[in-house]
Amino acid sequence: MSGFEATVAFPNALMWLMSGAGKELVIPDIDGVATFWTSQNAWGIAVQHDADGPVTVTTGPNPPEDPSLVQLHEGILHTGRRLIDVQTVYLDIIAKFRTTTEDAAISIWGDDPGQPEHVHIQCQDIEEML
Repeated sequence: MSGFEATVAFPNALMWLMSGAGKELVIPDIDGVATFWTSQNAWGIAVQHDADGPVTVTTGPNPPEDPSLVQLHEGILHTGRRLIDVQTVYLDIIAKFRTTTEDAAISIWGDDPGQPEHVHIQCQDIEEML
């Protein structure tokens, strides 16, 4: 399975990983202080603001090959529908992938702990990119 790469501007410096839809989606409170916010089926990640330029987003089952990226977060994202969307704050879908499990192990890697310009989403449970 090959990965995905895109260069995207993120308004409000926020990238979402969402694995729910409609009423089942639980959006975490964004406090403006932290750089990562989670619920069982939605993660918010602070990234470089679109006013400062685009962010390169990659996905794949393995850690990034770029040694300048460090692990920023690791956890389980529950997805009853086995589908995860990478979105902007305006809900524009950047990437979408199907997982082999309802509890996907995901690691987020970046080149800056506050507002990364390069983000790698590692999910060993990716079945296919959509």
